[in-house]
Amino acid sequence: MRPSTVLVSRDAQLPSRGLTLIEMLIGMAITLVMMAAVVNLFANIGSGVRIQRASMEIGSQLRATRARLYMDLAGATCAPRPKLPSDDHNDGYLEIVEGVYSDKNPSILLDGIDNGPTSTNPELNYAVSQVPSGGDPGIVPPAFATTGAITNGGALGDYDDILALTVRSDNEPFRGRWVNTSTGNTEVIESNLAEVVWFAVENPADGSLGEPGMRTVYRRVLLIAPWVQGDLQLPSGGNVAEDLLNFYRENDVSVRRDDSNPLAMVWVPNSLGDLAKRENRFGHFLDAGGGLGYPFFLNQAAIRAATYNPSNASVPPSFAFGPLRPFGPPFDGPASEERQGDDLLLNDVLAFDVRVFDPGAPLVLQPPNIVLEPADNGWYPPTAATEISGFGSFTDMGWWQGYSPLPAAPEPLFNIPHLAGWHPRTPAASIGFPAVYDTWSYHYESDGLDQDNGQDNGAGIDQGTNGLDDNVGFGANNGTDDSLEREAPPPYDVPLRGIQVKLRVYEPDTRQIREATVTRGLVPQ
Repeated sequence: MRPSTVLVSRDAQLPSRGLTLIEMLIGMAITLVMMAAVVNLFANIGSGVRIQRASMEIGSQLRATRARLYMDLAGATCAPRPKLPSDDHNDGYLEIVEGVYSDKNPSILLDGIDNGPTSTNPELNYAVSQVPSGGDPGIVPPAFATTGAITNGGALGDYDDILALTVRSDNEPFRGRWVNTSTGNTEVIESNLAEVVWFAVENPADGSLGEPGMRTVYRRVLLIAPWVQGDLQLPSGGNVAEDLLNFYRENDVSVRRDDSNPLAMVWVPNSLGDLAKRENRFGHFLDAGGGLGYPFFLNQAAIRAATYNPSNASVPPSFAFGPLRPFGPPFDGPASEERQGDDLLLNDVLAFDVRVFDPGAPLVLQPPNIVLEPADNGWYPPTAATEISGFGSFTDMGWWQGYSPLPAAPEPLFNIPHLAGWHPRTPAASIGFPAVYDTWSYHYESDGLDQDNGQDNGAGIDQGTNGLDDNVGFGANNGTDDSLEREAPPPYDVPLRGIQVKLRVYEPDTRQIREATVTRGLVPQ
């Protein structure tokens, strides 16, 4: 007997099988791993884009600033040397101010002395500062080595130099504001000539202007427009310095005080010829007594640097002596906000260093084959010819006061810091900082003022141009109207062969440091 057969239809449904808990957990884990990878990928892409954008922005700002600086130097209106009697005194000026700080000693905030953030000598907070380190990051000023320092602040460099000059722009004219007080209207004026001042301001330790120690680079442009009309008389009996600073907040015109009426605060627009005279320039104004005085210094007392008190905004700035922060408001303190869009070029600056070419600056060779210039850390004055690899370098004025050139070596021109009142008859009394290079003016020798009264052996007034061989105190006459008879010689009576400006900036989000150098040869072709 055959066994019975059970037929199963193809359409019959087999029992369905679901995922186990273990399989679901494995799937979820794989999904999470993939999501983490994707999120990390996008995070890396976003970070890269942010870093690239920040790098492009800081690079673009630095290139624009470098190009602007190069154009200003290329458009300088006067020859880079002190003026001679036969020169045209209607060609403006070039002035360089070398402050006391340098790459080796970059700031009062790094001198190892801390008397508190509100004192005259505060110190950088090495435990929280965003200023990057330089050199060996482990080297911190000894007094602060145990404070949990995260930086030594060594990336900071020279910043307190000033470059001021008159510039001609033949392509695109300078534009600025002019408040015509006769009509009360603010006008936009243009001129192909301008007085241009480059300088940097360091953020103080109290943080009132931003990250302490960081610097801001400004470029102040004042149009040379002697044709503008309007009432420039300042309020009588007021604070001359504040009135003048308020004028410069609202106007972009270079002005000088009208000498014809010393008792009235009347100011008239400058010409190139007026600016050849140092006392007529921006930042070179009245002395404390209200007179013009002798323009030895960058600033006289009435227009000294401002010390702003951020804890009490109702207290006006006090104009204390401080030649290395010479412009005060509108560049320091909250009052700067109304002009930053016009004058501010770079934030988070580590160094703004103006250097001059000294053909006698020795280049020192250190093992194995390292050549150091006077501006470099580790440079020391050579003591033997075998240590010198050459001469000639862009360096700071006053790079080594005690340097004595070796036999047959070129004579250095700028190793001693000459104040603006330097005189070869009294060199010891006029050496120090801020050192000044200035194209000067010969009009001091025939202006009817006795600038060297008491230091000329009673020679009188303008003895350098009186046609006589005056005995000015050296015990012997040296010829008619010789250089020692001059009442007001320039601080450096030598031509300037070249100028170099270094700009170093920091991007805190990406921790990038970028540097640009502008070099301009000034030797006549």
